Amino acid sequence: MDSDAFAATAEALLNILAHALLAEQAGCSLIGNLLGDFVRGAPPQHYPPAWQAGIRLHRRIDAFVDRHRAFHSSLQRLPAPQRRWGRVALDVYYDHVLARRWSDVSAMPLEQFAAGVYAALARHHQALPPRLQRFATFMADQDLLTGYRQPSVIEDVLARMAARARQPNTLAQAFTHLRAVDAGIADDLTHLLPDTLAFARRETGRGEPRPQVPGTPHARGSTAAS
Repeated sequence: MDSDAFAATAEALLNILAHALLAEQAGCSLIGNLLGDFVRGAPPQHYPPAWQAGIRLHRRIDAFVDRHRAFHSSLQRLPAPQRRWGRVALDVYYDHVLARRWSDVSAMPLEQFAAGVYAALARHHQALPPRLQRFATFMADQDLLTGYRQPSVIEDVLARMAARARQPNTLAQAFTHLRAVDAGIADDLTHLLPDTLAFARRETGRGEPRPQVPGTPHARGSTAAS
C-alpha cells in the first residue's frame, strides 16, 4: 500500500463499505455519505444539497451506532486497554465482517458494488477534498472494498492507522483481539446493521425496510447512487 495515499485515511474512520451500503439502501447520496469522514464542521455550501444531506446523515448514523447496545456489546468483548481505540478498530472490523457476509445483505456481488463506488468517486474526483481524492484513487487501485474480506488486509489497515495516528494507541494490537472474538462481533453486527439501516431510512424519509435476515440475500440490485 502507498503510504502517502494511506496517510489520507489516518484521521478518518474506515467503515467505508458500511456507509456505502447504507447510502445505497437508504436512498442517500453515496458521495455525501462518504464525505462525512473527510469534511469537518458544517457541510460546505458549494456542495450539492444531496451531498450536504449525506454528510449530515453520515454523522447522525455514527451517533446512532455509538449509542446502540450491539456496538457497546462489541466494545465490551475487547480487553479493557483496547476499548479507548475500540471505536476506530471496530469500524474497520465491521467492514471486514460485512465484506465476508456480503451476500447476506445484497443480491449484487461485492465486486460489482465496489466497482460502482469507485466509479462514482472517480466521476466527481475534481470536486472532492484532497484527502478523499487521494484515498479514492488508492482505494480503487487496491480494490480495497473487496479486499476487506481478507484478514491480512484488515490487519495491515489497523497497523498503518496505528503508525499514522498522532497519539499513542493500541490499534496495532487490535487485530489479534478482534479475531479472538470474531463470532461475537459478527453476531453483534446482525443486530446493529438492520437497526442502523432502519434509522437511515427514517432519516431519509424512505420508511422502514423489510427486516434483513442473515443468510437471505437482499432484493435490491441497483448500483450505489452518487
